[in-house]
Amino acid sequence: MEPIAKGYTVVKRSEFPEKDFLYTPSILRLDNGRLLVSLDISDKYGEIFASDDGGNTWVLKGTGEFCHARLFADGDTVYLIGHKGHLVIFVSYDNGEHWSEGFVLAEGKWHQSACSVCYKNGYIYLVMECITKEKEEFPYWCPNVLAPVVLRGKLGTDLTKRENWLFSEQVAFRDFIPDADMLEWFGVPFYDSPLKYPRSQFKTASEYRQSYKEGDHFTTYPIGWLETNLVEIVDPKHYWYDPEGKTFMLFMRAHTGGSGYCCVAKAVESTINGEDVIRIEPVTNPSGKKVLFLPMPGGQMKFYVKFDTKTNLYWLLSTQATDTMCRIECLDEERYNLPCDERERLTLHFSKNMVDWIFAGLVSKGDSPKQTRQYGSMDIDGDDLVIVSRSGDQDCASAHNGNLITFHRVKDFRNLIY
Repeated sequence: MEPIAKGYTVVKRSEFPEKDFLYTPSILRLDNGRLLVSLDISDKYGEIFASDDGGNTWVLKGTGEFCHARLFADGDTVYLIGHKGHLVIFVSYDNGEHWSEGFVLAEGKWHQSACSVCYKNGYIYLVMECITKEKEEFPYWCPNVLAPVVLRGKLGTDLTKRENWLFSEQVAFRDFIPDADMLEWFGVPFYDSPLKYPRSQFKTASEYRQSYKEGDHFTTYPIGWLETNLVEIVDPKHYWYDPEGKTFMLFMRAHTGGSGYCCVAKAVESTINGEDVIRIEPVTNPSGKKVLFLPMPGGQMKFYVKFDTKTNLYWLLSTQATDTMCRIECLDEERYNLPCDERERLTLHFSKNMVDWIFAGLVSKGDSPKQTRQYGSMDIDGDDLVIVSRSGDQDCASAHNGNLITFHRVKDFRNLIY
């Protein structure tokens, strides 16, 4: 199959690919046609680039202490929100030409990736994730203590100020599912996934593969959610539609050790004792059964959802897995971590309801298991989709630690609808 994005341009290439890894690309198309891209280097600091020729060339415009960030606009004002431990925000008043210092919105420890935002009734809505427990209490990779926090910002105000934001309550994955033993009959988790165990006895997937002996039993990190997209259901015929317009859906990467599922919850606005609040609640089906795991192509990896108002369709940019049933000890040397962590194919789907997905095309593919196309973000530029990817070539350190941020354009993307 030929990729639907012919070729790519490089936004940034790491000068030292063995130590400086490029993460978290975000892209924003401004009203004047300028494209902005943000990224971070090894979770240490970030950079912002601009292109005024449709993505053919890129110029560095800003540097700051941030990671896991995304760009968004409020009229002629452009913001970048991310974290460096604390939750931080930067602002530009001249289309991304110059950038402020970082302003702290909230203290604590935060996480996220460059995921979707929504605009409604004079507000912008987005999600950042709060780490609700210290890492010392849990294994390093522990998304079940991440709490997606919905932020509502008042447009037309100074969004570098905390008072112009409303934060939702904090609900972590383990508040919904405190014990993986509660789950049965649909294969989650794929591997043993206890809540707590001695870190000294834990092996990463790479260490397990290197020291594997016949009969070994693999245990992985606790299951959880992360990297949250915020989406509004706008179809009145949809079971999850809220006629009062107070509900947003949260679609999250599902860390289960397997593939094909995302996690879903909802954020509900209300007023209690004269104060606006946003609650995080489970989703229910007509039967009354709660929904947490939802089938989604590429839901096991970070994905990006974009709603197109011209077609009333949701577009999904996600990573395709092709061989998640291979035993860990049998994986190719270039494959990263678990079988479900395959990362070299970036694909596009569309849907009318965020549940049933139709394959639109292969956006881009690496030339080997470590030359990845992953963690994509996108925006609409006229009739095209503009996409940035956390990528790698033959010089990258691993499938996880890429050395490129690449720009891709899917021309006339609405012609992919069938």
